[in-house]
Amino acid sequence: MMTIPLRERPGGERPVLIVGGGPVGLVLACELLSQGVPVRVIDGTPPGSSLHSRAIVVWPRSLELLHRIGAAEPLAEAGNRLDAVSYYSEKRPLGSIEMSRLQDTPYPFGLVIPQDRTEDVVRERLVALGGRVEQGTVTGLDNTGRRPVVDVAWTDGRTEQIEADWVVGADGAHSSVRRFAGIEFLGSGEDVLFAIGDGPIDGDLHTHELLYCYTRGGALGLAPFGDGQFRLAVSVPGWTAEHAPPRELFQRVMDQRAPRRGLIGPLKWTTIFRARRRVAETLRDGRVFLAGDAGHIFSAAGAQGMNTGIQDATNLGWKLAGVIRGTLEPGILDTYDSERRLAADRVVLTTAKQTSWGLFHKRREVAVRDTLVRAAQRTGVLQRFGAPLMAQHDVTYRPAESLWQTMPGLTRRVRVGDRLPVFSRHATQGANSAAGAGRWPSVDAERPTVLMWAGVRQNDEWVRQRDELLKMLPAGFPAQDISAWPGFAPLLGKEPRVVLVRPDGHVAAVTGLDRAELRMALRRVHVALGALPRPAGVGTETVTEMGAAAGAAPVAAAAAEKAGPKKKAASEKAAS
Repeated sequence: MMTIPLRERPGGERPVLIVGGGPVGLVLACELLSQGVPVRVIDGTPPGSSLHSRAIVVWPRSLELLHRIGAAEPLAEAGNRLDAVSYYSEKRPLGSIEMSRLQDTPYPFGLVIPQDRTEDVVRERLVALGGRVEQGTVTGLDNTGRRPVVDVAWTDGRTEQIEADWVVGADGAHSSVRRFAGIEFLGSGEDVLFAIGDGPIDGDLHTHELLYCYTRGGALGLAPFGDGQFRLAVSVPGWTAEHAPPRELFQRVMDQRAPRRGLIGPLKWTTIFRARRRVAETLRDGRVFLAGDAGHIFSAAGAQGMNTGIQDATNLGWKLAGVIRGTLEPGILDTYDSERRLAADRVVLTTAKQTSWGLFHKRREVAVRDTLVRAAQRTGVLQRFGAPLMAQHDVTYRPAESLWQTMPGLTRRVRVGDRLPVFSRHATQGANSAAGAGRWPSVDAERPTVLMWAGVRQNDEWVRQRDELLKMLPAGFPAQDISAWPGFAPLLGKEPRVVLVRPDGHVAAVTGLDRAELRMALRRVHVALGALPRPAGVGTETVTEMGAAAGAAPVAAAAAEKAGPKKKAASEKAAS
């Protein structure tokens, strides 16, 4: 068996090898292709072969990121809109989180949609961008050399060794890439079992609400697909039977725990789901990365798993593309592991708490929980903190030494690492029509953007200072004056500010009007200030760029070496 380098494009650029053709791998492939980076996607499961609809909810933050690749609007048309998440205890209402009240997003709703349909929509985007999914199984990975070498067994019986510059394992909880790379999958706490199934329910049930129904005997979750179809999730103390959970089990629990009666029809499928909590010890080993379930798995409470994986894909996509194209220094790739692993740890914490709170069975525990949730509902605290948590709007990359430092504060003031309500779409996806809807500015989808905020000083002096700052930016660097958008006032305050925002909408730096301070901020976000202008026609059409279009040169061989195997990773930060 011979080693075959991935097919190279003119100029020696090799495709990124993505293992896994689920939502996370497909989103990452679309991100890279949209930025002109070639990919090769390998998956061992033919499309449509899974009997089970796994992840079923797409939250607002994921829709914002899927908009970048042109997948949000088709998904919104295909899915059932989710306007609220409601909680019940012993069939009595506790409180409700209304997604429809979210103010800082063009997608104030979630979607209930089968995972295979989500995959179909994103795969259509992949094909439109010139990509495809190849059917094969990874049987080995050697990451000890200059570049990783992957062994693949194809469905037609052939075997192949592929040498790649970069490998991404997006191949699920039983990831072959993670296993062959020798990365530990760490976790704590006992597994919780749920019986899940999809099918029709005849009754007066909410068609646009996700329901969590708690009793001392256990929990029930109901998610509406639309047209009378639902996902049911039932906590079970244990399951030793060899057969799948029967319809009668779900009907009995429905009668005991649901706030309204409903007759469950024939279920399409049922299974037992083990809600494990695991996070990989690292999401990066040299030139090998993990994303999605390959890097972390959670309790199903809050339906955060696939959504967290989509954020992985976007976070890694713009960084890896920037390094390959030469617009970002290689050291930025180190931030993928630190940012996304901390985010995963936080989701593990919040989903585990929600699961345990829903399974309280002692009278005192139940009474305390119900009292607290009802008080949070009455005071508005549940909506204020619960909606951003559920929507994943409160995910932050602010520097933190503990998970508690990543929790939202009492004010709306934006800090470094927080999400800012700005949106982007790759130029390859056409006009940026939906995201922002005129209420919020659009930013460059591929490079950090400088946003300038006058505060209360929108006068001639502000114009002079703004223009002076623009002169020190590299030619064509994306920049906007956002002072006309009143929605930023509670976020940025009354004083003039310069905000460096990343392509994914997270704040990279907040500075005053000092030019040296801004230049240092650009360095801290690993911007390659000496990058050559990119070809005309490549970029974001909607961002207000002051100057000629700027872009990338092919990444230098020396820079690629800095981003090499794990033992060289520490040198990247110093070099950049």
